[in-house]
Amino acid sequence: MAQTILRGEPRTETGKGGARKLRRDGRIPAVVYGHTEPVHFSVSSRDFFKTFNTVSESTIVTLEVGSSHRDVLIKEYDEDITTGNIVHLDFYEVEKGKKLRTHVAIELTGSPAGVREGGILDHNLHQVEIECLPKDIPEHIVIDVSGLGRDESIHVSDIVLSEGVRILTAPEQTIASIVMPRAEVEAEEGDDEGAGEVSAE
Repeated sequence: MAQTILRGEPRTETGKGGARKLRRDGRIPAVVYGHTEPVHFSVSSRDFFKTFNTVSESTIVTLEVGSSHRDVLIKEYDEDITTGNIVHLDFYEVEKGKKLRTHVAIELTGSPAGVREGGILDHNLHQVEIECLPKDIPEHIVIDVSGLGRDESIHVSDIVLSEGVRILTAPEQTIASIVMPRAEVEAEEGDDEGAGEVSAE
């Protein structure tokens, strides 16, 4: 994959007033944390969304602020509850050769057999936490649910990743399952009860 670059500008004002001014100018206040002192900067809202619409949150991005270059991952972001706009970003710097922990999105693919039998695909878990070297972080985890039948489930323990990537999420957690509509379950239970009554006679 081609290198992804995000350019920022150093911040001289770190108070609320400076942050508000940045937002009015179409920029997002941000901080990058790592093995040195936190670095305060801002990024263009347009550039940020353009970049992160093409990659996942587990993608390592090269952050350029002034003359410095850092490999970073997005740590968290704050949204305005009224507008939904991102108002602050936290990144953390990754070190080559040092393991880190991050979350990776789960994508389901395929048409489950259980859905064709009248069931509903329930996607319960959308990401897992992993630990690995920066170079081994997967963009996402793809799980084929084509063979998933009615009343069957896929769990975290079923995920197979490359060597060196350890899953930290509890293995018993359900990722996806096929559930039957309540009306159909009740109808089947009614049929079973009726069959039992006939047998008793």
